[in-house]
Amino acid sequence: MTTPNPYLTPVRPPLTPREKSGARLAGILGFLLLSLGFGLVVIPVGILLFGAFFALVAEFVRRVSQNDTGFEQFMRGIESLNPTAWILPLVIVALVGLGVMTAALFVSARVLRRHDVNRPWAVTWAGAGIAIVGSWFLSSLSAVPYGIISGLGDNDGAGIGLGVAVGVLSGLVGLATTAVIGWMSWWWMAHAFRRSATEAASSLPA
Repeated sequence: MTTPNPYLTPVRPPLTPREKSGARLAGILGFLLLSLGFGLVVIPVGILLFGAFFALVAEFVRRVSQNDTGFEQFMRGIESLNPTAWILPLVIVALVGLGVMTAALFVSARVLRRHDVNRPWAVTWAGAGIAIVGSWFLSSLSAVPYGIISGLGDNDGAGIGLGVAVGVLSGLVGLATTAVIGWMSWWWMAHAFRRSATEAASSLPA
């Protein structure tokens, strides 16, 4: 009689078609919503930080050059735009972005759970982390060819048309890339956290 080796890792069955479908749907929806929410947070925060830095520099320059008429006219023009009125809308947009990011995590976990994926929250968090790293890496790689293509245009009509076409194409490619990255990241984590043969057998309906 052969004694089982306790040091051997038990073989786990592959993901079922239902689990694969859930990982794909959760990855696409989850990472698209997560990316949208992240953009809604980063852009307002970046504008607010830039505004604070600009105000600090402007106040320093104003103290140094008190008799500079041109600079005072420039600052009066800036103040006429009422920059403080933009603070509340930007904060609201950032809060909406945080809400979208939170909703993305819950949507992912719910989709995974409804498709019987093991440990839906673990798959969601791990998939999101891997997807974020992969997205940053691909973005850094795509920046070079995008800059080359954009530099081919000039200031005439053809150059403007090329810039618009590149922008639209980049947006579509970005959406598709985000969806694929989310799909593959969530699938990878669903595969990594999949049930053992014993757990899979016990989860089957009687």
